[in-house]
Amino acid sequence: MPTRYVLKIPCPISGCSGQSKLSQWVCARDNGTMYVDEDGYLSCHSRDHRAKIIYWKFDCGERGYGSKHNYERYQSADLEGFSHAMAIGLPHLKEAGAVWVTKLIQSVENQFLHGDL
Repeated sequence: MPTRYVLKIPCPISGCSGQSKLSQWVCARDNGTMYVDEDGYLSCHSRDHRAKIIYWKFDCGERGYGSKHNYERYQSADLEGFSHAMAIGLPHLKEAGAVWVTKLIQSVENQFLHGDL
């Protein structure tokens, strides 16, 4: 079973004003803490909801000028936005280690470039 850590990243939606603020994410369905694993899956605390990152939608809560969530609350991340979010968030996962982080980066890139293989 993959090892998972609490998801702490800024908004992964390209161009959103929330890209500068580190957030701990929660599942909209059950309000549980969100986790990420090295296989590129996100899951909620209960593990009831688990899927590849490319299938999740995000709402950072930012509204107003510069927010990408004003008219469509939940949005899918693209590779650029999620890579930016990981670049800011991954240094806060020191306990994960380099091998785990490398596998996550490769898994995410593969998802965005090759879809659901």
